[in-house]
Amino acid sequence: MFEEFLEAFVLVFVAEVGDKTQLMLMTLAAKYNALQMILGILLGVSINHGAAVLIGCYLSNVINGNLLQFFTGFIFIVFGIMTIVFDDEGEKGRSFKLGPVLTTALTFLLGEMGDKTQLTAMTLAMEAQHPALVLAGSVSGMLAIGIVGIIIGSALTKHIPSNIIKAISGLIFIIFGLMRFI
Repeated sequence: MFEEFLEAFVLVFVAEVGDKTQLMLMTLAAKYNALQMILGILLGVSINHGAAVLIGCYLSNVINGNLLQFFTGFIFIVFGIMTIVFDDEGEKGRSFKLGPVLTTALTFLLGEMGDKTQLTAMTLAMEAQHPALVLAGSVSGMLAIGIVGIIIGSALTKHIPSNIIKAISGLIFIIFGLMRFI
């Protein structure tokens, strides 16, 4: 029983090392405090991986993989452009502020759609005797790697100007998006 939790935790943690999720966290760490981000990660990943565990096997048979790749690539490119183009100071006056927790949650919910960790949770849940443990393991793995990303992001923002981190992060999103089309 514990093996299902441990397998999901390890696979998700290892899959996310150096992934776009850590890059998203480094960008968000420049704006929000760690507790807000952890709550956002928990909310976003629970919804994302929860959907994978509950209906993942059905979605994998219904949605064309190429269409999913196209959509994900497009979203990453949009995130990258938005990261580079929109000024953080300008966001303060916008009427659609969601707050740090919901912004982080939405970033994770959308950013992890069709990602290898969501697919890992889906695949493990298809074979699991205890799908709730798979969900707990995958969410715990994302939280653990999230905390690592927050620590690195917070440390980087002390030594590197946030506009440089923002530009690099935006470019990485665009590259990840373009890679989905190759």
